[in-house]
Amino acid sequence: MALFTRHAGGLRLTVQGEGFLRHAQHILHSLDSAIEETKSSVSPVEGSLRIAITDTVSEYLLPKIIAALRSQLPKVEFEPVELDRLEIEQGLRTRAFDLAVVLVSNLSPAPDIHRENLLQSERRLWTALDHPLAGRKDVTLEEIAELPFVLLDMDEHVETVHRYWSAAGLTPKVVFRSKSIEAVRSLVAQNVGVTILSDLVFRPWSHDGGRIHRSAMSAAVPSMDLGLAYAREAVLSPAANACAATLRLLARTVLRQSGLQGEAG
Repeated sequence: MALFTRHAGGLRLTVQGEGFLRHAQHILHSLDSAIEETKSSVSPVEGSLRIAITDTVSEYLLPKIIAALRSQLPKVEFEPVELDRLEIEQGLRTRAFDLAVVLVSNLSPAPDIHRENLLQSERRLWTALDHPLAGRKDVTLEEIAELPFVLLDMDEHVETVHRYWSAAGLTPKVVFRSKSIEAVRSLVAQNVGVTILSDLVFRPWSHDGGRIHRSAMSAAVPSMDLGLAYAREAVLSPAANACAATLRLLARTVLRQSGLQGEAG
């Protein structure tokens, strides 16, 4: 079974190679998690918490969040609730939720909501592996504006896209708009269009076996910042404080495992 093929630019993973890589990464991530668990002691704190999350957090981080909280806070009961940003902000104000894990870069500038960044994920250009812009590190929005664009529609991403394109005086040529990240991946891999998404959600393959490349841009595109939020005047319970501490540790693990602070290949 061939794991990679040789070509003029070097080596390229086959579909079987991608599968092997995923299994290897899973093993290494499990080892990382085991090491982190030995470093941090299990908390004896007790209580219950309602934690609000947005759909982006739910899709990409909820399993990790639940695993970390169950491991480090076994005596705390957690109820995660998925809502949109406005509902979460209102729920924090009414104390319907103790904490929220959200894209803090999307929060309204309300003084009564405290926010804390946990990780920063840069947005980059995604293309098919054989796209002419693949591998470039200085792609401009002007260049991207000439290409078919696939737009992800979740967690206020459309509004974010509109802001930075408008600031540049440009408009993307949207050929398809989808709430499915897997649909976006597949369309990009099949050269239907390009997109701009964050490193947090990047994966170099689609479910149908296509390959995706991400490239740095010279354009001023905002990062996707994920973090904690809670009512500024709220007095956090011991369980909420312990939860926040566990999530800070989890964020460092995600940063290390995902290479969010490194350069895109």
